Amino acid sequence: MAQLVLGIGMSHSTMVTLDDSLWGEWAAQDATFGILLDTEGQPVTYAQLAERAGDLYAQHATPQYWKEQYAAVRKAVARLAADVASARLDVLVIIGDDQLELFSFANMPSLAIFYGDKIVSGLWTSRFVTYQRQGQPPSAPLSSRLRHAVVEGYAMDAHREFASAPLFARELLASLIDQGFDIAGLGEIPSTDEAAGLGHAYGAVVTQIMGEQPIPIVPIFVNTYFPPNQPTPSRCYDLGLALHQAIEASPSDLRVGVVASGGLSHFVTDERLDRQLFAALRAGSEEQLRAMPRKLLNAGSSEIRNWIAVAAACKHLKLVWDEYIPVYRTPAGTGCGLGFACWS
Repeated sequence: MAQLVLGIGMSHSTMVTLDDSLWGEWAAQDATFGILLDTEGQPVTYAQLAERAGDLYAQHATPQYWKEQYAAVRKAVARLAADVASARLDVLVIIGDDQLELFSFANMPSLAIFYGDKIVSGLWTSRFVTYQRQGQPPSAPLSSRLRHAVVEGYAMDAHREFASAPLFARELLASLIDQGFDIAGLGEIPSTDEAAGLGHAYGAVVTQIMGEQPIPIVPIFVNTYFPPNQPTPSRCYDLGLALHQAIEASPSDLRVGVVASGGLSHFVTDERLDRQLFAALRAGSEEQLRAMPRKLLNAGSSEIRNWIAVAAACKHLKLVWDEYIPVYRTPAGTGCGLGFACWS
């Protein structure tokens, strides 16, 4: 029988994959966002955000502060990688979201799982960046160094092939359907220049956590990001419970890990929201996790849904450590709450 022996959560922000020497250049793009969402979930422009913030975040949006935060990020990532290595996993189920990489507005399933034989990573495209900025062009083209670092960190610099677990993925898919989840099944991933393929939510886990020992993965897609068919926080909790049951009902003799990829708050850093999540995780509170404020789980902050699912799947395990690093890329308060956690 399969056993769920490890759960981890990891933000996949560029603040995780990029060296801190590049954070300033990436931060310069924040002012080009057409619309941001403030800490009340309301649309706001960058200029309005900057006016409200005054000098509140100025001391945090500095190269020296970033250097200290990046050191903490690398320490947390290394700890996660060590946890994964020591767990001796046979397969890793990654719960992430697609951001116009594999899917499009023509077909955006609420929930999906890949069960095919060949997992192909994507090529970096401009579709997602254009959507974020509501069609506004960037203030300046990305330097070749920055662009290379971004796509390499997300394994989107080429069509790479990742190890898959097709039989186990089919078992999970069948079990989830039996448990009442109408989940889409993907048997193939396009690998053309026009179709990006598996996106950054999954590539970041491969590049940051797996190292030289690749583990077969099962990608689960939750449409955290794009209305109108985003699952509610409570439904994501249900998904985690069902996933746990599906894993442990499998007759395959496997040690299984699950990953929550993404989050926490962004593109406006919201420490209150992030700390609310971590308080619920530490308490192991189903009630609090189901009640996470849906109106705030949009744009990048929407990926908190993936953490809710993994927390539910790992309720039989202990949250052994966590780390929270609130990054402010600009004095306006744009940035990302970076989260890392391990259940075992």
